[in-house]
Amino acid sequence: MSSDSSSVMGGGSAAQSVIIPALYPKKGQPRQIGVVERFGLSAFAPAVAVLFTNPFDTAKVRLQLQGQREKAAKSGNIKSAPSGAVYRNSFDAIYKILKNEGLRGIQKGLFPAILKEGSKNFFRIGMYDPIMNMIHDSSKGSSPPWKRMLAGSLCGVMGAFSCNPFELIKTRLQSQVSAQNSHHAVGHQFAYKNTWDAFTKTLNADGLTGLYRGAVLSMARSFVGSGVNLTTYSMVKEDLILRKGWKDDWRLDMIAGMSSGVMSCAAMNPIDVVRTRYYNQPYVNGKGTLYSSGTDAIKHIIKVEGVSAFYKGFTTHFLRIGPHFCLTFVFLGMFRRQLAQVYNYLDLRDSFKAFDKNGDGFLDSSELASAVREVIPKANVNFEDVEYEKMILDATMRMLATTNKDKSQTISFEEYPEITQELQRIYAEKTTASELFGNIQQQNMKSFGI
Repeated sequence: MSSDSSSVMGGGSAAQSVIIPALYPKKGQPRQIGVVERFGLSAFAPAVAVLFTNPFDTAKVRLQLQGQREKAAKSGNIKSAPSGAVYRNSFDAIYKILKNEGLRGIQKGLFPAILKEGSKNFFRIGMYDPIMNMIHDSSKGSSPPWKRMLAGSLCGVMGAFSCNPFELIKTRLQSQVSAQNSHHAVGHQFAYKNTWDAFTKTLNADGLTGLYRGAVLSMARSFVGSGVNLTTYSMVKEDLILRKGWKDDWRLDMIAGMSSGVMSCAAMNPIDVVRTRYYNQPYVNGKGTLYSSGTDAIKHIIKVEGVSAFYKGFTTHFLRIGPHFCLTFVFLGMFRRQLAQVYNYLDLRDSFKAFDKNGDGFLDSSELASAVREVIPKANVNFEDVEYEKMILDATMRMLATTNKDKSQTISFEEYPEITQELQRIYAEKTTASELFGNIQQQNMKSFGI
């Protein structure tokens, strides 16, 4: 009975074409998922998803940093980087991290990862519908891809800036290994004790600007990745619903989310490699010792490792963001639909109590007749008094016949949702019926299906 406002992201109940005020006694309209709930769920769903996908992110970071180790080995700096690659591929990385460092090792950086996903998607997903509503009039039809790309890219930039401190700390923590596993170290080892220690040491050493190192790279990555991600997700979902007739449920969210993950991974991986290297390098007096800027990092990677290095960790990257986007949109849709169901229950409860005049927890025939009168006031129909009362009686009997399974002549709250659906059908029919009655008064009301 409740409706959710139009959303490109979906996950709410379908809006009614006609809202019957009598079914919503408190405000005259159904409860809707509001701005606060939308932003809250946009942050919460990805934060839940990262619990399952952070291990792949840890493996991805290790693989992307491995080039620095190989570069140091070739230069003879054996003390800081023993020769040879530690991880052969994505699955080997996951296996070795689990074997040598256990579950805590594979889930390194989980707390800042949760903070990162929450802060980023508060804007990245939360702002998408508002921006789309600003730049496109939904009454004119489906929005073109370029508008979706623009909205997604702008949201991505906002999200990337807000989460950069958490992203930086997460990357550094994920690269760390314990002293007994130092032979598996890749990238610079910052030796942070925990998330708070990483924040305080970074602030003390480099100030607030230190937490926003690589922010330009991160925003560039999200400008591309988020634009592709949200455009692909919304277009795939829209196409499957409108052209294929799919139901808006978790299966649809899963397919659309995974499809968006493939496209996003291909677009983001090169920037992701550069950003990871830039984040994790050591700094002296506020300056990176390996790369002076993102552009400098790109030049070094091409010169030393070749263009193919930009797709290092691609498999693990996809194993992380493919399931991550899939789970994010599945959880987001589930949470929104569950909240819509809660609001629908509250709307049903309110109208049931309003129609239950004697408060006995059941609607008898007189209370049902009263409900029909409230839903279809006599002033709204072209009926004489006798005809109107005949319509009320027929409508009441029709509701009892279609929903009262136990023949008790009363309606319980469990049966009430069917009553509201029947009331909506009767309401939709009454306009035509009343017009016909104005011209053909001798016809029996039942000939109009009422």
